[in-house]
Amino acid sequence: MVRLAIFAALAALVVLSTTTALTFDYDVRILNRKEGGWLNGHNSPQFTPIVVEEKSAGDLGIWNVANYGERDHIFINRGSRFAVVTPRTGGPLETSAALIPPAVVRLEDVDVSTYRIKDIDTGLYWTREHSKVFLHHLDTSDDNQIWEFRPQRFDDELAFWE
Repeated sequence: MVRLAIFAALAALVVLSTTTALTFDYDVRILNRKEGGWLNGHNSPQFTPIVVEEKSAGDLGIWNVANYGERDHIFINRGSRFAVVTPRTGGPLETSAALIPPAVVRLEDVDVSTYRIKDIDTGLYWTREHSKVFLHHLDTSDDNQIWEFRPQRFDDELAFWE
């Protein structure tokens, strides 16, 4: 009985430490180059905290990037393997500039410094410059929208952000 209790406690500790190690905080902000400045519903600077959690889908390591304040979920892969990306799970963002339609697109490694999301219908693509990550939306109505993801904490498992 005592051995069972010790084993259960150790298992819980391992799960807790693993979960903690796989959770990272990010900032996301929306940039409209045409008008200049960072946009939210009031056209003022926007820094929305989002949480990145690892999900599993077969052999793929998929991250769930959840913008809890605006009901957005984006799934990306860590490392060089591709992943499924879901830019939209609910209604449009709470900003006039961000109108991303429902889509499932594929993330693929273009070169060492750039990653792109390729999808004919949505015109989304995703790039990385040093420690900054950008999700671009090239729509005919607004080809200047950019999402910038900035890691707040670096880890060995996130070395590809650097």
